[in-house]
Amino acid sequence: MKDMKVLLKNTEGTYMNDKKTVSLYFISVASTLSGIHPQTIRTYEEKGLIKPYRTKGGTRRYSQEDVDKLIQIANLSQRGINLDGVKIIYEMRDKIEEMQEKIEYLQEEITSEKSDRVKKENAIHKSYKNEIVKKSNKDLRKKL
Repeated sequence: MKDMKVLLKNTEGTYMNDKKTVSLYFISVASTLSGIHPQTIRTYEEKGLIKPYRTKGGTRRYSQEDVDKLIQIANLSQRGINLDGVKIIYEMRDKIEEMQEKIEYLQEEITSEKSDRVKKENAIHKSYKNEIVKKSNKDLRKKL
């Protein structure tokens, strides 16, 4: 829900920008869609597991991404993982994604550096002109 302030609201509760359209739901709709009681959703928010968009009046609005995350949290809880454990799992997932992005960036940098190095090496080789004279194997054997 980044840059939510930049998004423009139309009459149907759908927010639009240049890239995509995002539907936002009231807590009652998010509760129905996820099958999770509204108070439980508020608890998840208090624990920092979910961060819904807030209107100027303070009303919570949930995206489909938020609803999907609510369902994931509930599934993890049903598997016996407490909310603190769920929070750690999400923090680790976010850190892994961040590190993967950094790895991809560094791989691109390495590829770019290699390409630049090869171009520079080729330019140097072309500048040699005839300074290096190739000798045949026969000439080299005579000296040995």
